[in-house]
This record gives sequence, C-alpha cells and structure tokens, in this order.
Amino acid sequence: MVRLKVVNWRCIEDLELELSRINIFIGPNSTGKSSLAYAIYFASKSKDSDPRSLLRQLYGCEFDKVARLVDNIPQLPISIRIDGSEFSVELKEQKLEVTNLLTPPWTDEFLLPSKRVGYIQILMLLPKIIGELKNKPEAAFIGSFAGSFFELFKTLPIFPPFGMFVSDYVRALTGQRLEPIKGEMGDAGSYIVIYTLFSFLFELYTQDPYTKLQLPAELSPDGLLDFAISDSVMRKAPENSLVVMEEPEIHKNPLRIEEFTENMVKTVLDRKLTLIMTTHSDIPPITVGKLIAKKHLTPEEVKVYYFKRDPWTKTSEIKVYEDGTLESLPDTEELITHLF
Repeated sequence: MVRLKVVNWRCIEDLELELSRINIFIGPNSTGKSSLAYAIYFASKSKDSDPRSLLRQLYGCEFDKVARLVDNIPQLPISIRIDGSEFSVELKEQKLEVTNLLTPPWTDEFLLPSKRVGYIQILMLLPKIIGELKNKPEAAFIGSFAGSFFELFKTLPIFPPFGMFVSDYVRALTGQRLEPIKGEMGDAGSYIVIYTLFSFLFELYTQDPYTKLQLPAELSPDGLLDFAISDSVMRKAPENSLVVMEEPEIHKNPLRIEEFTENMVKTVLDRKLTLIMTTHSDIPPITVGKLIAKKHLTPEEVKVYYFKRDPWTKTSEIKVYEDGTLESLPDTEELITHLF
C-alpha cells in the first residue's frame, strides 16, 4: 500500500487515502478525480523535472493558479505527500518557494489523458508533413527544422497536457524495444505501431478484423485507436511504473469497455505496474470485481474510491469483497429514481 496526502491542490482541501495496484476513482463530473490523479502523477514526475516547467505542460499555468482558491485567494502551502516524502509550495517573502523532497515509489510515470485519441491524431500529422516536404526540393530546408520545431511545440502550454502525453508516449515506445508493437482486441480488430527511434517519428495503424485492411490513425475507429494507444504504453512501460488513465470508457460501447478494462488490468498485473483510473462509468469497477471472482487478482490489490464535492473534494472507499461484489455506489439509488 502507498499512503497519500494532498493539501490545497485545485478543488482538494485536505485528502488522505491509500493506493494499491489497481485504483479506480469514480464519481460525477468536477469532483476532483482527475485533480487527484494529476497531483500524484505530477509529484512523482517532478523528481526528474523542473516543477514549474512540468506544471505549465500539465496545466498551462503557474502554482498560484493550481492552488485551491477561496474568495479568489490561493490557499498555501500546497502539499503532496507520498509515503512520507513531500512536495510542497509555500509563500515566503512574497515569492512562491518550491521544496521537492519527494521520493516516489515508482520508477517512471505515464499519463493517458482523456483527449489522448485527439492528441495522437495531431501527432500523426508530423511524419506526413515531413514526408510531403521531402518530396518537394524547394521546401527541403523547412523539413530540416521540423524535428526541432516539434520538440519546441511539445513544451508550449497550448494544449495541455498534450506535451506531457507526447513525451510519455514517445518515451514508452522508444525506451526498451525497437521492434514494432502489435496487439489485438478480439473481433474489434488489431493494431501495429511502427516508429523511428532517432527522429522520434512513428506511424500507428489499426487493422480491420474482416477486410484485414490497415488503416492509419486518422481513419481508424476511435475505440480501437484508444486501445492501441493505451495498450502499447502499458506493454512498454518499465516495471513498477505509474500509469494514469482517464476515462477508459470513451469511444466504446459497454461490451468494449468491459473487454478493454479486463485487458488493461491483466497487462498492469503482468507488467507489475500501478494503475490509477478515473471514470464516470460503473463498468470498470464491476469488471475488476469479476476478475477478483475468477481469482485473477485479490481484493487487496484493488482500491475503489467514490468522489463528491461539498464544497471541496471528499472521497469514500467502496469496499470490494472476496466474491468480487462491490458496495453500492452512493448515487445509484438517486440515478434509478431519476430514470424511472
């Protein structure tokens, strides 16, 4: 178990909880699920990065904007404690002072934001642009600057957290193996990622299960493309890495959400990763419960937290039992009342 305490981060006033191997944050919109997940990711990643630059790439702002606001006044200090070590931001002599004494339990961190499909489609444009430029001698000088321009573009806080996602994705793909990465999602289709190590350019294709036609990212079904992005990162992430996954349910029907969640959990266990998943759907925790019932994992390896605001983020743990059943979500009865 990993002990966590977060103070004055966005909508979080003072929050403590424990993390296990599989962690599911579920609840309504704007309750702090992503805020907490990003706080954990940010604090762990700050061990190897300049915190201010990291925050600009993640949120596009400075620490006074990410601090919890009361009457439009930033509440300080910001504190993120993971297993006893701490990252903090305090106001001293009218200046924000960052203290990073945090030693995270993870070797690396990977972010899969909710906009990952759109981001990868943007990213896929670069090799196509460079390819076109190579075929036009009059524009060759522009192509020579394309790689440098792209590296600069990643660091600009234009579409946060675009830069963080791109950096994590490229690092995952190029950090260990050089061969293409392949995977399949049953009768939904399969994918292949081909990349060029030194130029950080790669191509991503999916394959239709019926016609066997290979489709580039911009023509691929969003659900299969999302699987390709997420699965390829988790397959390549080093052991003992942290993976933050937002909204695994996007672009998928309920059966695909179940299949996607099951595949993701099994990969996390095989790769000895830690997963933090934020979701609005009860299908991921129910799917995890089924895996517990089948003895693929134990209740001790799973933490499910329900989020709400009052006015700041509050969490309650949803118990997971040995037979795979879960406590009812707090808003289930209210939802049924509204629907029927």
